[in-house]
Amino acid sequence: MPLGRQFPARTIEAEDIRLRRVDPHYVKTLIRLLAAHALAEKLTALGYQRALDTVTNESLRPTIEKNLAEECRHAALVYRALREIGVTQEEADRAMIPALKAPSFEAPLRFAKSPAGELDLLMASLSLDMTGLLMIGVNYRDSSYAPHARAAERILDDEAEHEMFAVGELAIAVDSFGPEAVAAALKQWLPAAANFFGPPGSGFGYDCMRFGLKARDNGELTELYLSMLERRLGNVGLAIPRLTSGYPHTLA
Repeated sequence: MPLGRQFPARTIEAEDIRLRRVDPHYVKTLIRLLAAHALAEKLTALGYQRALDTVTNESLRPTIEKNLAEECRHAALVYRALREIGVTQEEADRAMIPALKAPSFEAPLRFAKSPAGELDLLMASLSLDMTGLLMIGVNYRDSSYAPHARAAERILDDEAEHEMFAVGELAIAVDSFGPEAVAAALKQWLPAAANFFGPPGSGFGYDCMRFGLKARDNGELTELYLSMLERRLGNVGLAIPRLTSGYPHTLA
């Protein structure tokens, strides 16, 4: 068990929350974390729904439809976990309204609200599916809250497939659109993707790790994501854009 972690993996169940066997601050932290996770999945689903209407490459339609169905299922899983402890989807989304202004929600909001072309679809996948795979695989799969850990396991296989789609499409995009166009799109999306994990060293992040709801700090996950992406880009002859070191990240 990591130093300072109060609860081992999968030791808290919904019944423990309902019967008030757990520290109220644990519950408050858990609800905030679940609400953020659910909304990120929901916004990603909305982005794939919009992509059905805006991406003109018909060969991508089956993949978009598949990813849309899976993101909807992921959101439903997390909203169900909230409902089991007395929080409705409407209440969870309402609580997240202030957070939508934070840099961590810029990438999912852009995907949900902006018309997506083929390059935007690829960038959204690199920005959201790769980050989601890390967030869920590293942090949530071994959560102390057992329902979230179980939901994470179900989500992981889908997210791994989404990430592999992005890796495959990256090489195709370089051939189809040219390295300059892909590099320009990366510069537009990368800062938002790097900010997805949230600020490093925050009080909320500390509470999540202390309660065993997360395993790694946001800054560690950001570094891991950028390192993985740099290798993916290097495989197709692209360099990763330079970012400022501080949060929120911008182009350097």
